[in-house]
Amino acid sequence: MDTNGMARMVAPRTAFTLRDGLASVFFHRKAILVSLLLPVLIAILVTPRFPLFYTAEARLMVLFSREQSGAQDLMGAPSMISVDGLRATETEVGILRSSEVIQRMISEIGVETLFPELTRRRYLGLLPPYPVEERKQRAISLAQSRIRVETPSNSNIVKVSFEHENRETALETMQSLVDIYLDHRFKVFENARSPYLLKEAETYLQDLRTTERQLAELKARYKLIDLKQEIMLAVNQMDSIVQRGRQLEERRVAVRAEVDEAQKFLDDLPQIVSSFFEKTNQTDNDLARNQRLALQLERKRLVERYQPDYPRIQEIDKQLEAIDTFIEKYQPEYKTSRQVRNPAIEFLTNHLLTLKVEAEAVNRQVTELAAQKLRAQERVNDLLQAEPIINDLERQRTVQEETYREYSHRAESARLEEAAARSRSANVRVIESAFASPTGHSMVPSLLAGGLFVGVLLAALCGLTMARGRQVMLTPSEVERRLGLPVLGTFNDTERGGGSQNAEEMIFLASRLRDVDEDGRRLSVIQVVSPSRTVGQRELLRGLALEVAKGYGHKTLLLDLDETGTGHREHLVAPGAVRVPLFAPEIMPLGGTEPPEVWQTRQPNLYLTANAADSVFGDPRVDRPQIQETLAKLSEVFDLILIDVPLLSTSRIGLRYAPMVDGTMVVVRAEATRLATAQYVRDTILSVGGDMLGAVLTGRRYYIPKGVLRWL
Repeated sequence: MDTNGMARMVAPRTAFTLRDGLASVFFHRKAILVSLLLPVLIAILVTPRFPLFYTAEARLMVLFSREQSGAQDLMGAPSMISVDGLRATETEVGILRSSEVIQRMISEIGVETLFPELTRRRYLGLLPPYPVEERKQRAISLAQSRIRVETPSNSNIVKVSFEHENRETALETMQSLVDIYLDHRFKVFENARSPYLLKEAETYLQDLRTTERQLAELKARYKLIDLKQEIMLAVNQMDSIVQRGRQLEERRVAVRAEVDEAQKFLDDLPQIVSSFFEKTNQTDNDLARNQRLALQLERKRLVERYQPDYPRIQEIDKQLEAIDTFIEKYQPEYKTSRQVRNPAIEFLTNHLLTLKVEAEAVNRQVTELAAQKLRAQERVNDLLQAEPIINDLERQRTVQEETYREYSHRAESARLEEAAARSRSANVRVIESAFASPTGHSMVPSLLAGGLFVGVLLAALCGLTMARGRQVMLTPSEVERRLGLPVLGTFNDTERGGGSQNAEEMIFLASRLRDVDEDGRRLSVIQVVSPSRTVGQRELLRGLALEVAKGYGHKTLLLDLDETGTGHREHLVAPGAVRVPLFAPEIMPLGGTEPPEVWQTRQPNLYLTANAADSVFGDPRVDRPQIQETLAKLSEVFDLILIDVPLLSTSRIGLRYAPMVDGTMVVVRAEATRLATAQYVRDTILSVGGDMLGAVLTGRRYYIPKGVLRWL
């Protein structure tokens, strides 16, 4: 058995490619197309329920003024809220969309005119119209949903729009809405509170003046400008005086110690001291020393050029030794000395006088700092005494000032509100009356686009689901990815024009099976199995045997183990052919077991067995070594033995031959062979020790159109 058969085949491809995806899409194209068109068809069917709408628009301009203050009460906590332009605009939008304004508008136009669908039967006529008592509330909800208010953040223009099937009704409704809104806001902002607020503000103003007068008198008495700053200055001054007093006291003690030490050192100093003493034996322009220096320079120059035993160098060394002896014994020495009055006495005397003067100045500074400390302490006491009184007056003045300011502000705001209310729409101007475009708009395009989008999603989901749940294989790459086996050959349906391509593919398959491996051996015994008889296993075997026998001239044996044993005879054996006496005892030592019949086919070098299933080859009781020995003997006679085994679901003979042959090929038919069945055949062959050469795909179809396939 050739154990390298699997190694010679190409490794299976496991990556999913775009070609595989498109093949699956075109295979399930009908279901995907239905999934795509169904939402679009539904959208087309419901489009009559979305009529053409006309939009009426009006534009208002909100002027930011003091009129935009919130509602106030007279005696509550601060209720005057100053709002900016954005909040003012939002307030106007809230009034415009209020239920009261919309209710008045509906009452003026009429429910039947605005929303006639409320008076008709509901749900395709199955339910009666809404009761009369519910129509008004439902009309308010519908009106609020159709009224759109746009307030750009960078502008004070408010755009109001209303949609309706009738253009005239949309215009009338929008104009009525603007008029009712202006009338309603006039009543909302109408308020007369300014006289009372002005009176209260005047009362608090008198109390504030009294408090300020008392505060001014108290500050004048204590000579204050800012109490906190004055207290901080007094405390800092007090702390500074204390720090300076400590420093002066330390300096006074230090000066006293310096005076005592200076006086002690002055008494111990001598009156006269030696200024300097000098002793030397050197004289200017000394001939001996000059001669010695010249000899040293000459010796250095000679040493650089000659050896140390050079006569001139030795002579110079003697001269230098004589000069050194002369200088040491006969050179005279000179001595000089001088005594002067001790200069430290004068320095210490001057320093002692300076210290005594400084000690007197320090004593006077200490006395002055004591007086300053007393005055600073008195100032601190006065400020501490005035602090609680001034703080009480300050708090009282702050409360009175805030109250007066609030009342004044609210009174002025109320006065402006009253003036604005009298001018009705002081801060809201209508800059564009109701206008409706003669061309309406409809939801039909959006509905169709949504239907198309949903259709695309549903088609994608349908394609993924069907591709995921599909149990048959379509393409060679899918066979390799799902079975983990290399595809050795791919054959199309001959009735669809694949004859020439199948012939080329058969040549290629035969060449792959007959190629010599690295060890110089070929596959000599090959077993072919299939999950079902619909895959074209017999046709494939006949074509492969004919190609090997005819194209290569190899002696080939087709061992048919099918139960009938006649499936190939009518196609390969000519009428009147005789049996070939092939299985002699020396070739087939079967121990007396009946050998199968062997027939010479129409093609030279191609032989076919008959009734092999009833012979030793189909007998499961024959020992495996005996069959292996027989196959070995047959391999010496034939160049290639092809074994056609029945289905594994009906016979186990294929499992018996799996470990004895050089390799097994599994035949898979596109669109017919189920994945689970093919995996069962593969796993069963491998579980008994067989080698899988690969798979052969039959019934191959090209689902992708040529125009699309050209770009892949």
